[in-house]
Amino acid sequence: MAGKIKVLIHSLIQKRTKGDPGLIPPLKIKLIMKGVDPDIFDDNSPDNPVMIQRVITIAKEMGLEL
Repeated sequence: MAGKIKVLIHSLIQKRTKGDPGLIPPLKIKLIMKGVDPDIFDDNSPDNPVMIQRVITIAKEMGLEL
């Protein structure tokens, strides 16, 4: 399923910000600093297992379950 990475990033952002749009930009900066740029992934992005694992690890560090 192409685009799984986008779905995971979107889920992480929604869970972490709880729908508050003001918290999205700082979270995106934090993700970029951890090596995941949320803006470069779309529905056609290939499923890269390394990036998927990185997003899952970041979510766990934040106390989130994806």
